[in-house]
Amino acid sequence: MSLLQDKSPSWLRILQVVLGLISIGLSIAVLAFPASAIATVIVLLSIVLFIVGIERIASGISAASTTRSSTLVNIGLGILVIILSSIAMAYPLESAAFLIILGAVALLINGIARLIHGFVDKNHAGWSRIVLIFVGIVSIILSLIVLAHPVSIGIPLLAIILSVALIINGLEMLGLGIAGRRRFSSSATEESLL
Repeated sequence: MSLLQDKSPSWLRILQVVLGLISIGLSIAVLAFPASAIATVIVLLSIVLFIVGIERIASGISAASTTRSSTLVNIGLGILVIILSSIAMAYPLESAAFLIILGAVALLINGIARLIHGFVDKNHAGWSRIVLIFVGIVSIILSLIVLAHPVSIGIPLLAIILSVALIINGLEMLGLGIAGRRRFSSSATEESLL
């Protein structure tokens, strides 16, 4: 499937560059001070997520997508991200506790699943099963440590992981804004352009 490319509107490019730089800057600030106050970390990450939500809505509005549903999904997800980040900004301590516990429980469940998969699945090679078992054990141990010490270990770890993910997201926005190109699927787009 070939891809057609078209120039993004200049306002979207500028918005993507500005929001990408803000996202990267705020994420680096959180990485530089991971042990800072719980509220500060959550508020900074919430601001970055708020910015990501704005970018999703803007991308949905200007979408060169061939389907109306993908435009609506982009806008809907952007609105959802803005709502959730606003709640997190309003209740930072509760959000931090919730995120840490939720993340640790998810990691624990994932670790157990990998451990079971490593022991039960006979279709994988021996080294692959050993890796699954090792990853499962590490995930379980790490989740139990975070559950035992959610503030002293969980918050800095959460801040680092989320910041790295948001830096990557910011770099993507920055790259899209600088490149100024957007992709279309070939057959449906060719038909819609005619």
